[in-house]
Amino acid sequence: MSATQDKQPEQKRIVAFLAEGSEEPVDEVAKLYEHERAQLAAGAHITKFLHVFAIRNVQQILRERRIERIAQQAAGRPLVMAKRLPMPP
Repeated sequence: MSATQDKQPEQKRIVAFLAEGSEEPVDEVAKLYEHERAQLAAGAHITKFLHVFAIRNVQQILRERRIERIAQQAAGRPLVMAKRLPMPP
């Protein structure tokens, strides 16, 4: 069995884990993960822990996308003012 075949099930688990916590499709998360891992591998001398850094980078990207999505949704809604409770005499 080749090294890439050994990594495929692990990569699928990683992508599934990342997609589970986000609202992004698994295919999109897989592309993000592969891109981040490839960028890290380009200049790396030691590649054993690249997946850890790639996971961290993808989580940050997904977090930023989620925040942007929430902000866009909130921008379309009117602000709700809190009701003031009457002060006791």
